Amino acid sequence: MLKYEEVLELLADRPEATRTYPVASDLLRRLPLDTSPHLRAMDEGETQELADHLEVPAAAIEGPLRVVDVKCSYCDRVITFLDFVKTAIDDGQHDLAQLREVLTGRNGAWITIRGRDGGRPVRCAGCDRTVDVTRRKGGGEYSEYSSGSYAYA
Repeated sequence: MLKYEEVLELLADRPEATRTYPVASDLLRRLPLDTSPHLRAMDEGETQELADHLEVPAAAIEGPLRVVDVKCSYCDRVITFLDFVKTAIDDGQHDLAQLREVLTGRNGAWITIRGRDGGRPVRCAGCDRTVDVTRRKGGGEYSEYSSGSYAYA
C-alpha cells in the first residue's frame, strides 16, 4: 500500500509504465488530484448511468465523482466515469465485479498513476471511438477522473 509521500514522489517523477496501487482510504482526499480546472462534477443522471452499468444503486457509489470536462469529437457525448469503466472492462484491464467493488468502496481505495508511457486511452461509451482526454497542467499534474475510492492521476 502506497503512502502519501510515495504517491507525491510518483506524481513528481512519473514511473515508466502506468500502474494501479492500493492506498489508504483517506489518502485520496489529501492528494491534489482535483485541482485541475478541466475536471467537473458528474450530475445525478450521469451517476445513475454509471450505477446502472455497475448494477448497484447510485447511492452505493463512493462520491464525489469528478471527471475531465471533454466531449467526444465524433458523437458529441460528454465523457463521464462510465466511458472509463467501459473501456477498462472492454480492454480486459478490469472486470465488472472488480470495478463495482472498487467504486462502491468495498475493496478499499486505489490510485492509478499515469506513467511516461502516456497512460491508458478511453473510448466513448456512445460510439466506441478513442477520445483525447489529456488536459495537462504545468508540471505534469492532472487527473482524468476520481471518486471517493479511486483516482487516475
